[in-house]
Amino acid sequence: MKKFIMQTLAVLGLALQPLSAQTSEGSDNYKYHKAVEILDDGGDPAQARKLASENIKENPGHIDSYLLIAGIDRREKDFSSALRVVNQAMKNNTRKSGFSEAVLLWWKGIIYDELGDTHKAVETMQQVVKMAKKEKNEHLSSMMENLAQFHYDLKEYDEADKVYQELKKLDESSLLPEIGHARNLIAQQKYDDALAILDECVKYDRDYAEIYRFKMRAFEGKKEYKKMINAMITLYEKSDDTDYISMDCFKKDKKYAVAVIKEKIASEKDSGLWRAVLASFYKECHMYAEAVPILEDLMEEYGFDEDLLEERADCYDEMGMTQLALADINKAMEMTDPRNYAYYYAHRGAIYRYAGMYSEAIEDFDKFIERYPTDAYGYYARGWCKELSGNPAGAMEDYDEGIAVDENYPYIYLMRGTLHLNNGDTEKANADFEAVVAKDTTADNGSCRHYALNFLGKAEEAEEWMNKIIEKDPDDPGQWYDKACLYARMGRCDDAVAALRVSFEKGYRCFPHIEHDDDIDPIREREDFKSLIVQYKEVLESEMAKYGDDAESEDEKIVSEIDMKKMYGGTYEIPCSVNGLPLKMIFDTGASDVTISSVEASFMLKNGYLTEGDVKGKKHYMTASGDIHEGTILKLKEVKLGDAVLKNIEASVVHSQKAPLLLGQSVLEKFGTITIDNVNSKLLIKQ
Repeated sequence: MKKFIMQTLAVLGLALQPLSAQTSEGSDNYKYHKAVEILDDGGDPAQARKLASENIKENPGHIDSYLLIAGIDRREKDFSSALRVVNQAMKNNTRKSGFSEAVLLWWKGIIYDELGDTHKAVETMQQVVKMAKKEKNEHLSSMMENLAQFHYDLKEYDEADKVYQELKKLDESSLLPEIGHARNLIAQQKYDDALAILDECVKYDRDYAEIYRFKMRAFEGKKEYKKMINAMITLYEKSDDTDYISMDCFKKDKKYAVAVIKEKIASEKDSGLWRAVLASFYKECHMYAEAVPILEDLMEEYGFDEDLLEERADCYDEMGMTQLALADINKAMEMTDPRNYAYYYAHRGAIYRYAGMYSEAIEDFDKFIERYPTDAYGYYARGWCKELSGNPAGAMEDYDEGIAVDENYPYIYLMRGTLHLNNGDTEKANADFEAVVAKDTTADNGSCRHYALNFLGKAEEAEEWMNKIIEKDPDDPGQWYDKACLYARMGRCDDAVAALRVSFEKGYRCFPHIEHDDDIDPIREREDFKSLIVQYKEVLESEMAKYGDDAESEDEKIVSEIDMKKMYGGTYEIPCSVNGLPLKMIFDTGASDVTISSVEASFMLKNGYLTEGDVKGKKHYMTASGDIHEGTILKLKEVKLGDAVLKNIEASVVHSQKAPLLLGQSVLEKFGTITIDNVNSKLLIKQ
């Protein structure tokens, strides 16, 4: 892992000004400073590069400008240009610049490594370290760390250890050399020796997170998975970085992992994070029914969150509960930044696709492609929908375009190959299948190599590959469904039905997809296939009953039923609470906003129901009578009607003591579907 001992590279390798202690002299470099400002503000790198280039013309010895340009080139992966610019910097460098020769050569070493020429990087860094020692350079330790890293990348562990020994002489209090040596031992599968060193490190600094990261790797190598999980938990506690929570590690010993997480939930006052981890782990283990209640509890306690909604949508989708999945995705979209809509379009499109709702899916993939026209997934998914909805020509266009923007997406070749096969063009079909075999080389979830091998007449290899995928995650119902499809394609119909049964037993519920999947055609008319479908559709119905009556239907569930008082003029008075304060509000179908009188707003502010931070400014609004007023804008953290809750909505303060509290219909609709029962004077809120 290059993250190890590369913290200095977070500065040297990613920042455009790597060494602020060594900067070019002079304060008249306006264009350079403007370029830095542009980059700091997330502006156009090309504009910043242009300004830095202009600054070099005016100030040829301004090394910061060269390195800023080189940094931009590296971000753009234009490494040849980055090298050329660094060479120019070295040529124009003087003692007055503040940059030593070793530092500039250090840049070259890093660029060589990024180019993949690690041998050249080692050779360069050896020169850098030699020069830095003579200069007594303040960055010598960091340079040596990089040299050790490059030796490690080349599996030159003895050479890396020599560098670590020198580092220890520079700073005997540093634990980095010991941890580096332990890492080298782990790479050589000398796990006990590594653990002995790491245990010694704990004695010196038990809070050094890197110790536990490599203990985790050593225990994993020894297949001592309980100890590995414990090390991972400690690593998270020491680093507070959720990236260290690995579901793959938890899956090495599922029962123990669940027990450990539950213990964390029981022992910590705020257990929200660990409950979210448990829900994610259940989802990763395809235990969707166990994940959903946890996600519901989290949302009830912390409010609706787009990430939690998306997690629950995935669970519902895998459980065959399409409408519930779509409801969650739609609610997540309402809460997210519009700039993220494209991602949700792709997600929602996938739900539509597996539900057999192809026209809706195509619309969503259209929007995804509009935002990300170079992402091959959009063309693959849209093409598949077109193919299944009877438009093979449109599908072929999408597959061709997807391959044009990304020639390394195996599934598109598979889909196009099957179309060529259907069109009788065996030569083109086989070329696409061969492309799949060449590009799809990892037996993992998402692989389609087995299908291509079967089309190429290599049935035995296809079955072996399918088994490798299942071996990695035998509880994944989707992989067993794929196995059923593969066997059906092979003509092994008994085996296909048997694999399909296993997929159902493990939770596969995507019946609309089965109805349209031509892979299943060879077994579709078999009685055992039909009885399986009937049996597990009944299972699905019983499962859906646990999530509310008729959960899969288009009908929405009533979540709140509120008594109203009809007022003169056709409005209604509704009991509610705002930030916990019980109030009476007027429901006005002609109002487009929430308004609150200055009297109530002042009371809430004085009594802690509002804070100064909730005051957001002013805006103009129009009343139902057509009058326009200016109102102070407040953020109401919570508006509750019965059991329905809405978070963080805007309200305008009406500067009149006579003004009623108004709740506009457009705001009410954010709760869900609003129905007025005039007969019983009730407001029904459905979701």
